[in-house]
Amino acid sequence: MSELTTQITAVRLARDRARLFAAPVLFVLIAAAAVAGGLLLGGPGGISLLAVGALAALVAAYLVALVSSYRLLVEPGVLRLQWLGGERRYRLVRGPVTRVAVRGENAASLRPRFGALGWAVGPAVLRSDESIELIRLSKGPPLIVAPTDRGRLAIAAAVESELLGAMTHAVRLQERLDEVASRRAAPPPPEVAPPPPPAPAAPRVLTGIERTLIEQRLAAERAAAQVAAEAERAGAAAQVAQEALPAPASVPVPVMAAAAEAAEAPVAPPRVARRRQRAQWQRPAWVAVPGPASVVAALPIALPLIGAGIAWIAVTVTGRPALPIDETRIMLAALVLIGPLGALGGLIARTWYPRLGGLVMVSSVAALAMLTRTILA
Repeated sequence: MSELTTQITAVRLARDRARLFAAPVLFVLIAAAAVAGGLLLGGPGGISLLAVGALAALVAAYLVALVSSYRLLVEPGVLRLQWLGGERRYRLVRGPVTRVAVRGENAASLRPRFGALGWAVGPAVLRSDESIELIRLSKGPPLIVAPTDRGRLAIAAAVESELLGAMTHAVRLQERLDEVASRRAAPPPPEVAPPPPPAPAAPRVLTGIERTLIEQRLAAERAAAQVAAEAERAGAAAQVAQEALPAPASVPVPVMAAAAEAAEAPVAPPRVARRRQRAQWQRPAWVAVPGPASVVAALPIALPLIGAGIAWIAVTVTGRPALPIDETRIMLAALVLIGPLGALGGLIARTWYPRLGGLVMVSSVAALAMLTRTILA
């Protein structure tokens, strides 16, 4: 009994390192820019910028520790999610276990409540009408959706078979534990009365995971049997055709010539109706931007950082601007901060309002250009 209750299996979650650590890297850049601006500005404003930089560094460190601490443990009848400073338990209940694709041609719509940082853990909406719980640290693999006491739970596991096997084993262990508990709780029969006849065993109801595995095995056996039957039928037909052919000596010469001509005559293959599809426009290859898709997608977000670096180099090379010291410090601090803040605004616009991404990027670059011109004028 104790061995069953203490058995715990850890399931690996699919993790996308680039998405998990994108937000911490952005906060590190904001912290560096705030510290540099505080050192240049000095005074109360500089102290405020230094405090902002320290806060951004603490947020980056917390995010790194948080995304690295997520673990999914499978216990008898329970799924337990642990993270830095907390945990959440999901008790498995009876119901179907499904596989949902969220990328590709037949992908289902998924809207997590907090998914702006590239990963989502918590409430979400599946197919625009179903509220579920989501554990997703990568956007690549499909989701395994299992019924729990908190609603359906969608999990993006690194290996699907590992998650399904652990859940099946956990359900069976829970059934054995319930059976042992029911036996201990049952009162002993009286000594005088004869023992009652054993009741017929109730049919065991399959769980959703076992039903899915049995259907997959039956489909594979059905396909193998169909292939074997077709091969046997083809061999029998060929044997019957060989037995039906007359001997070569008894066939007249004209009949053999006619048969040879019929055999040599080309047989036109049956025409297959062409499937009609709606014409779709595809971007030509010479228009595509070279490089990985992640780099191309991150280029507009990093554009304000690149522009701020170029402007800082231009100010450094041309010399100190002819302005009062206080105004010079304020402008240089604005030049240092506008790059990270513009990149943060671009990331927020790309996550929630993709159509406004270009407007945010153009505004940041225009502000950099005007500020650089004011400093150098």
